[in-house]
Amino acid sequence: MDITDLGADLGNELEVAIFSYNRPAYLKNCVVSVQRHIPKARLRIFDDNSDDPNLIAYLATLPDGMVIQPDQHSGTTRHGGLYPNMQRAFDTATSRYLLMLQDDTQVVRAMDHSDFGAIDAVFAGDPNCAFLAVTFLRGARAKRYHRLLAPDPARGVYDTPSRPDQPDYANRIAYFDISLWHVERLRTAQWKIQNSEHDNVLQARKMFSTMPQLAAPFVFHLPEVPIYRHRTQTLAARLARRIVGTDPKRFIPMTTTEVTALKTRDLSHWPMAEDFLTCENPKVRRPFVYKDVKRHWWLALLSKLEFKLRGR
Repeated sequence: MDITDLGADLGNELEVAIFSYNRPAYLKNCVVSVQRHIPKARLRIFDDNSDDPNLIAYLATLPDGMVIQPDQHSGTTRHGGLYPNMQRAFDTATSRYLLMLQDDTQVVRAMDHSDFGAIDAVFAGDPNCAFLAVTFLRGARAKRYHRLLAPDPARGVYDTPSRPDQPDYANRIAYFDISLWHVERLRTAQWKIQNSEHDNVLQARKMFSTMPQLAAPFVFHLPEVPIYRHRTQTLAARLARRIVGTDPKRFIPMTTTEVTALKTRDLSHWPMAEDFLTCENPKVRRPFVYKDVKRHWWLALLSKLEFKLRGR
């Protein structure tokens, strides 16, 4: 069935899984963005048993069945971890497509039937495609994208040319944690989520064709997000919280005019986030950085030194 014929019944075709831990303002921003821009999609939040009082209070306001947490009485651990939680979301998905998000991401524009039709067409055009990248591209990685991807206007994507004889083909883009999944194809292939993004990339390269990049993306990562390692923060991270702040650096939702320009542009203009998205906070660093410790060079240096010392 063509997704463009489904009208309001998008819940049968698309569901969204958000993975959360102890960042209430970020989670709320992500949830609000999904509800605003994809209101008919089935939404579930996989919270990793957060203990932040504000996060717990927010989860209590959400409808029954929307919030899913690891079993605290399993006899192993009270936390599932990102990848076990992703496996649970995949195993229990009931829709055709599954959009994997994390609490520090945002749906930045409204989606209409043309977007769902474009998604449907990408998967229909390649029966061995199981993942679709739907995020804007990071300006800091522009050289890598230009090396590995090429515009494909006929399919409405950027993709790695199918040239196994080329040196870069072995390094083709095949998987991101934040991406759109074709549930049936992954289940047919008996996909099992590995415990790192790198391992999932290697598995995806063996099992599927490349992961195309949607030409008109609709999701992006918030910049300057507080970072944790093993649920604790370094001195640099604690300083960054005080200097950079802890409020989400939200994006202003794209206007109808901006969305039309995004969809009708020549694909020689790549979908770099910095070219299309604007933060509410005008002080956000550009090009965007995604860890608050990278907001200032000396914080980044301190963080690097700390991790080096810990590694010893």
